[in-house]
Amino acid sequence: MALSTSQIQLVRNAFQSILRADYISVSEIAQLESLDKYYVDYFKNLPKILNDQDSYINGRRGAGKTVLLMRAYYECLKTVSPKVKIESPILQKKKVLPIYIDLSQCKDIFSDDDACLEESFISKLVAEFQRQLKTIFEEHFLKCFSKDFSQMDEFAQIQAMLMEGILFKSTAEDIIITSSCESKDSTDLNIGSKDMNLSAGMVDSASYQQTAKIKEKRGISVQDFLTFLGTIRKQSRLDAIYIFIDEFSDLSENEQSKFSLLLKKLLGSKNNIFFKVGTITDRFYFGESIIVGRDIYPISLDLNDFVERYGGITLATKELLRFTHELIEKRLQIYANGISMDEIFKENKQEMVSRISREAMGVPRTIGLILQNALMQAETRQNVALQLSDINIGIRETRKIYFKQFQGAIQKRIIPGYYMDMWNSLLKKALDEKKRNPGRPASHFMIDAVRKKYLNVFCENFMVHCLEDSRASKYGGNYVLFAFDYDICNDNNISYADEKDEFTAVRFIYDSILQNFDGYFSKDRIKSYRCPECNKIYEEAEVAMMKKKKRCFECDCELEEIVHCEIPISEGNYTEVEIKILGIIATLKNEQEAMSAAQISDAVGCSYQKVSNWCSKVLQKKNLISVTHKGGKNYYYDCVEGDGACIEG
Repeated sequence: MALSTSQIQLVRNAFQSILRADYISVSEIAQLESLDKYYVDYFKNLPKILNDQDSYINGRRGAGKTVLLMRAYYECLKTVSPKVKIESPILQKKKVLPIYIDLSQCKDIFSDDDACLEESFISKLVAEFQRQLKTIFEEHFLKCFSKDFSQMDEFAQIQAMLMEGILFKSTAEDIIITSSCESKDSTDLNIGSKDMNLSAGMVDSASYQQTAKIKEKRGISVQDFLTFLGTIRKQSRLDAIYIFIDEFSDLSENEQSKFSLLLKKLLGSKNNIFFKVGTITDRFYFGESIIVGRDIYPISLDLNDFVERYGGITLATKELLRFTHELIEKRLQIYANGISMDEIFKENKQEMVSRISREAMGVPRTIGLILQNALMQAETRQNVALQLSDINIGIRETRKIYFKQFQGAIQKRIIPGYYMDMWNSLLKKALDEKKRNPGRPASHFMIDAVRKKYLNVFCENFMVHCLEDSRASKYGGNYVLFAFDYDICNDNNISYADEKDEFTAVRFIYDSILQNFDGYFSKDRIKSYRCPECNKIYEEAEVAMMKKKKRCFECDCELEEIVHCEIPISEGNYTEVEIKILGIIATLKNEQEAMSAAQISDAVGCSYQKVSNWCSKVLQKKNLISVTHKGGKNYYYDCVEGDGACIEG
């Protein structure tokens, strides 16, 4: 039976809900309740984040970091909010007050004056604290505390300090001295024992006045804030306070460095106040003062960590398939009013889910994009029962979105051009392997661990996926295992590997390709050397004892010194999400192709406010994009014709 128009809209809502957690607000309890019903914690990450320790959640964009933080936030609400009627099976009798803050909405706290950062962040934190309390509690009352929470003396002291501040330092500036003179007549009569003198004249009198401008530095220190918050926790009979800090990687490198110094002061407070930070893989830096594993502990959503947990890519692929199936099924149950997967996936459901899983590689946002594009294609036939061809088109359109972001960033020179050369070289190597062995897969390849960072940009744009950090080769030695995107393989008629024997041969070690780009990534080393036989790279310290000729420890070949290359200067220092926004706009060549902030945010995976603000306040003012108005909305497209050629992926 064909679905009605209203049922189609329900299915569309179900698929759209997989795209992003940005649509969910912590101020809407109903949205959090809905999240609790459909959230699939297949990999058991929720109990890890709800531990009494400072931790950071690390994963690719779209991997589910924000939704995990919000799900953990709601789990804490179950223990304290009278508006939430169900108990927490994870926290049980423990009472935890949550606070959520999005750093992408706090750019204003970063100024030229680093000293203001602490006070600005604490002010922002207290403002969020007050706002969220109104949502969490009825008249600000806790389940476990009968006193009006907002009227506690400690809470009032924090508010007063934020308004008036504690006097840290007082200095006098602009000292001004003024003087005034006054003259008057005087007559003195001196009568002595022997003679008498009379004198008359003028006497000047002067007065001096000093004025100075006093500069006071006031504020509230991190320790004062944590102490007051700890007192509130104790008097409220709370077991802990969890502060969820999201979008750390949306800060620039300079902002991350500044914030990490503040974060160091916040961690390990001894007041049962714990911080949970959301970061993007290879796009965060906590500085030298924060030591991972001592000050803060990782919770990884990365694919390679998941593969390691399940004992290899073959078994992990099967688990990803089950995860994809469960994720889609749960969303349909909650959003589509009982419409089953069998009613939507009419033709070979198992194969369709398998293809979605291979393309997404565990990234929920990619699953949502594929399904959304597939549904749009099915609607052109006036039949929303998805066919295999619809899924293929959904996969193709999703891959194009990701590739456009990379291609546009190259055109705008915010990603150095040698990345395109590297991409063409990798894909050409895979195509050459396909020609030599037409009947065998060529979708996977291995590289030396020292070159893993070379491919970070490709992983960010989902052009390749890092599967394993230590995969043994038949040739010997351990390598990092990567796979080309599933649809890129389909587009180039490259068979996709399923078994480990299909990608561990020596011919899939691609270091010989990447060695041509070593010079771009080795500038931070004093000197480095490469073996011409096995391509192993040595730091200078490793071969320093060899005074005359430096030789490879494995091949005994004479080593070649790597000639460092000058890295092309990129146009601006942008964060990962900013690169993707500008990248996708760069591929929109005219008004007909222009996209709105909401459309771009769906493709990139950020809030539409981020797109709108950055486009209007930064990119448009720099004449990097063009803006047109349609139906009361801004639509963005490129203002300069891009150049550059590549092998189409």
